[in-house]
Amino acid sequence: SSGINAEWPLRPGGIHLPTGQKAAPKACTTAPFGESPGMSKIRRNGKNKFYVCAWVNFQHHIGEDKATPEYNSDTVDMRFDLFKSCVDEVNRLNKQKDSTSTSGINFFCDMTEEEKRPYFNGLVMPEAEA
Repeated sequence: SSGINAEWPLRPGGIHLPTGQKAAPKACTTAPFGESPGMSKIRRNGKNKFYVCAWVNFQHHIGEDKATPEYNSDTVDMRFDLFKSCVDEVNRLNKQKDSTSTSGINFFCDMTEEEKRPYFNGLVMPEAEA
């Protein structure tokens, strides 16, 4: 078969697909990390099927860099939504004509803002009292 499904054991826990998605092309896993076919052409808020290949590529390649808990049926859709926002931001930044850098997919792409906080500046400030 040319597709993969949620049970295909590419890494511990397998590849988890969002609700309603049954498979993705094998090219999604064979492409280098962050370079899934068509990733740069995804339009902001496009249909989920356009993000799925990039999502499968992310899960296949992230390996030990993954800092979020293992996905399950209760969390995969939330993590997929976070990832879609990350893809949109990466594509937006890379389309800026005056930019001198290239953005990419990384292990922050499926994290909430709270989960990212400890990685930025190394300092977590206590909440100010009102």
